[in-house]
Amino acid sequence: MDEFVSDEAKVIRDRCRAFAERINPLLYDYTESATFPHKFIPEIAKLGIVGADCSKDVGGKGLGCVDVGSMMYELAKKDASIATFVLLHHSLGQYTVYKLAQPSLREKIFKETMPLKKVMAWALTEPETGSDASKIETTATKVKGGYLLNGRKRWIGNATFADYIACWAKNMAEGGKMQCFLVR
Repeated sequence: MDEFVSDEAKVIRDRCRAFAERINPLLYDYTESATFPHKFIPEIAKLGIVGADCSKDVGGKGLGCVDVGSMMYELAKKDASIATFVLLHHSLGQYTVYKLAQPSLREKIFKETMPLKKVMAWALTEPETGSDASKIETTATKVKGGYLLNGRKRWIGNATFADYIACWAKNMAEGGKMQCFLVR
């Protein structure tokens, strides 16, 4: 796979591997108590994986999906919870903001989420419809000062401690058009 991974990504990937190998023996108590090891978040921020595939003009590295995949692999082969944390924060939450948000909102959010000062989650899955986006029942109704979201979500990793949740809902002001709403 190395022939498809950029030199810059190889450095980050190797950093991810060393980090995962070092902390893996320390994660047993967290696994047994079903808690997340928040104390490692500052170290994860220093790895360089967060924002790696976002463009440089927004604070990313402009790397490709194979590059990021190689980094995620190194985290996941030692601990799925750390890899899931990064996946939910960056690859789903942050990347949604990167692709869909207005530049001013993206800049505000990335100032806090690129260095992992604030954490993101991503809410799509629902109890009745699963992850079938075409059948989402959550609605967003325009109200003074924003939107009122009404619905239920399930299996939203990082949600118990996230600062922002990218929540998918039908915008009733737009005829039920599927949109993503950033919830603080």
